[in-house]
Amino acid sequence: MNQDQSQFIKLCIANEILVFGDFTLKSGRISPYFFNAGKFSNGYLLGQLAAHLGSLIIRELGTDFMLFGPAYKGIPIAAATAINISGHSGTEIKYAYNRKEAKNHGEGGNTVGAPIRGHVVILDDVVTAGTSVYESLEVIEQAGAALYAIVTVLDRQEKAGNASLSTVQALRDRLNVPVLSLVKLDDLVSYIESDQSLKRHLEAMNNYRDQYGAT
Repeated sequence: MNQDQSQFIKLCIANEILVFGDFTLKSGRISPYFFNAGKFSNGYLLGQLAAHLGSLIIRELGTDFMLFGPAYKGIPIAAATAINISGHSGTEIKYAYNRKEAKNHGEGGNTVGAPIRGHVVILDDVVTAGTSVYESLEVIEQAGAALYAIVTVLDRQEKAGNASLSTVQALRDRLNVPVLSLVKLDDLVSYIESDQSLKRHLEAMNNYRDQYGAT
């Protein structure tokens, strides 16, 4: 865990984006923590998220791509990050997003934003089962563009079902593209270990990681 990641986790905890307790996930697992990207709900917080993502993306991927934000939480993340990268790199970063339902009036279609062309980076909050990634990939390929990378805010590093690999690991192997995450479960545990006020959550976090963590 580097300083940038530590600052980001601190921001998330302070604004109840990352909370601890008992949370039932869609998978049915009882998680000792929950990350709610919907809480990036004001200009300052969304700007901070975009700044952290922008720094990671420029460092690891450069600027020769457009962003795609899967509906719904990926939409503001992609828009804000495009602004951040464009401002810091001087490169015009285009972005687009999909509709949950295709529009049959006005301009029509199932996407909004820039035409989907060239290299495309999918940008989302948390990849759980990979459903939104594969749905996005279908849209990208139908447009004749190519998937360049996948970037998530949080990698839960959990086994997907009964598999030994996490969803992120499986996506990386299957799609043969970089899959980057701003923070991972391991980073959250390291942060808790360093913060006396949070150490009461450490046992539950480690137990969850031991039970569901990917190899």
